[in-house]
Amino acid sequence: MNPEQQIKKPVHTRTITCTAFVRDDSLVDVEGTLLDIKHQPFVLAERGVVAAGEAIHEMKFVLTIDHDFVIRDAKAVTLQSPFKICSAINESYRQLIGLRIEPGFTRQVKQLFKGVAGCQHLTELLSPMVATAFQVKWAAKDNYIDKNSDDNSINQTTPLDGCHALRQDGEVVKLHFPKYYLKSNH
Repeated sequence: MNPEQQIKKPVHTRTITCTAFVRDDSLVDVEGTLLDIKHQPFVLAERGVVAAGEAIHEMKFVLTIDHDFVIRDAKAVTLQSPFKICSAINESYRQLIGLRIEPGFTRQVKQLFKGVAGCQHLTELLSPMVATAFQVKWAAKDNYIDKNSDDNSINQTTPLDGCHALRQDGEVVKLHFPKYYLKSNH
């Protein structure tokens, strides 16, 4: 049978939603939600029967960041989980306060919350939240540029050199950020 003709039955859906809000005090709240559901009823040891479509995991996270990408507040909340003890780890994520979102941040988070020191679901949620935070800055691309600098340096929260499209020796940077374009030696 051709793969396009296969009958597929949904089993599990994970939804991650991230929304950024600029606050009156100019800080940014990035709110993330992770939701896991099954498409058929099943039994969890501590919760009993979980109906189809009912949340297995429902975690929410709010990161408050400043203009320099320093985390000013971090709040994790577990609304639904397979085990009652899952929410006991939420307070540990306050360790993020004072950290700066910059290259190496994801590695630092994975180190802080690896294994029993964290919740896999909350830690997973941080990556798309950080990407969402960068989208807030991208809306005002001048925030990436140190206008007082005479050299070709870019500040630490820039998306430049953060991916293939935004490589400093690439066409996008040449066109949109000519001051920061670095001609390739290839």
